[in-house]
Amino acid sequence: MAGRAPVREDTTQPLDRCYLLNAAGEWEPAKNPLNAYSTIRKGLGMQKLGPGYGFAKTMLQHNKDVRIGLVVNARGGSSIEQWEKGGKFYQDLLARAKVAAKSGTIKGIVWHQGESNSQQADEYLAKLKKFITDLRTDLGDESLPFVAGQITNKPPEPINDEIAKLPRELKATAVASSQDLKTIDRWHFDADSQLTLGERYAEQMLELLRQQKKADSPAAPVKPIRYIDVHVHAYPCREGGLDIVSDWMKRRGIDRVVISPLNHKGSRDYNDDDRRMMLANFAKYRGRMDRMCIIDPGEVATVDEAVAILKKEVADGAIAFGEHYGVGLMFDDPQNLLLYEACEQVGLPVMFHIDQHRNKVEPGMERVKNVLKKFPRCNLIAHAYWWRQLRDADRQLSEFPNLYADLSGHVVPSILQRDPDFARVFCIRHQDKLLFGTDEGWWSFNQDPSPFDHYRFFESLHLPDEVRYKIYRGNAEKLFGWETSTEPVTETGQQ
Repeated sequence: MAGRAPVREDTTQPLDRCYLLNAAGEWEPAKNPLNAYSTIRKGLGMQKLGPGYGFAKTMLQHNKDVRIGLVVNARGGSSIEQWEKGGKFYQDLLARAKVAAKSGTIKGIVWHQGESNSQQADEYLAKLKKFITDLRTDLGDESLPFVAGQITNKPPEPINDEIAKLPRELKATAVASSQDLKTIDRWHFDADSQLTLGERYAEQMLELLRQQKKADSPAAPVKPIRYIDVHVHAYPCREGGLDIVSDWMKRRGIDRVVISPLNHKGSRDYNDDDRRMMLANFAKYRGRMDRMCIIDPGEVATVDEAVAILKKEVADGAIAFGEHYGVGLMFDDPQNLLLYEACEQVGLPVMFHIDQHRNKVEPGMERVKNVLKKFPRCNLIAHAYWWRQLRDADRQLSEFPNLYADLSGHVVPSILQRDPDFARVFCIRHQDKLLFGTDEGWWSFNQDPSPFDHYRFFESLHLPDEVRYKIYRGNAEKLFGWETSTEPVTETGQQ
């Protein structure tokens, strides 16, 4: 966050309507280097361009009627242990924030740190959560928006996986992705990447602020509907593991769900006892809960071996394959192609996950296109970072009849709500391809309010009733071969 990229000529001018808290506790026009007044910084000559400039610029472009104050108190090369409550870094941060609060409102925190803890990834998330909780408590706002940024991922850094879990673990938090960013050395982003990262921080912060505003406003009335949620995670291999899902469905007005396993004990069956428990749990909720199945890339050596496993899964009730994580692989890696071919032979749709280190793609998503062309009889359901390349996603949905798109997760609303008018046109154009989902799971079923705001967002687009029905329910019925509901709108739904 201190910034080590060269300050380019186009980033030297002060930002209009943006102010920086200086050493005297006064506001002055904000210009680079933004970390000049940090009480814990290294030498002034080391302070250069960080993500704060692109962050502030994007925030200002979003709302031309506000003024923004930046309180920058970073220290390059610091560990998260140095930011623990009681230490100098924490106390100085808190002191400067309280000075700023005398003449403004603290709206959120942006955080970029982790290089110094990259070798202790498994310990990082717990320490970050404690830091956020302590800071929120001391600033008197238990829901203060907080956006954490990922460090460079070349080579893949396990700590980025831990940072990515933050929104699932703590309310009012988000993550700025480091996907495709470039560095000037082992750790530090170059100028273009710093500006891009800043924009991503702003996008996430704006979304958190929107969610906060909605939570503080009266709920907008919506027409009730019986939803089908195609993307849920649970613990079906544990006794009573689906009961919590049933309770959650009743609260959310969800008529049916599709549960996909992850590689967690209790989520996926690893032995005969697990499988017996899983099948018994799903039998209890037949017609309300359906399941996907998975085979990890490399788990089988041949297509025939995969087909044999998948046929048994189908016989035992599986309706799709997923959530497919090709960890460390390109999307069209031979190990992945083997699984797509097996699913095509068996007739199972594939729900795939894409991010910076799972089923990886380059700009343009040609690798996804290659698979869609190679296996035209295999229906693919796109999820996660596939949405980040929205222009290509739009084109692929139009071009390939075997491609569907899963609307679940935090990414989809954050992408589509940048331009609500386009989002509405997009949903109408692809009304036969979009599948409603939330990506909720054992980590969020009991959270209230839900960390996922899909209901409100899609209702805000004021879609025609026939489009709403297809997205919320009809497309899932068609894709999975279920009986079509005769009443698209009922009195059973609730948000």
